[in-house]
Amino acid sequence: MEKKWTPKRICALLIVILLVLMYVGTLVVAIVWPANASKLFAMCIFATVCIPICAYLGIWLYTKATGKKTIASVPEVPGEDEARNASDIDSEAP
Repeated sequence: MEKKWTPKRICALLIVILLVLMYVGTLVVAIVWPANASKLFAMCIFATVCIPICAYLGIWLYTKATGKKTIASVPEVPGEDEARNASDIDSEAP
């Protein structure tokens, strides 16, 4: 079975490559220029958290813009519409 190169897979691969290159670059710079190694490491830790969050937000914005279901879509709960309608009717009653 051939695996498709979906936008989700491409985005995940790019993020992994970016994080690996960032850590390799930090290691090289820390060896060559050890005075700023702690600052670079702190920036890497910050980027390790921020890059996936930014990617998730980008996927979520794509979902909102196109209306397609993605990994960032809120799952539908069975019976949610009926419960919402029932609560609306209860709140309108005197």
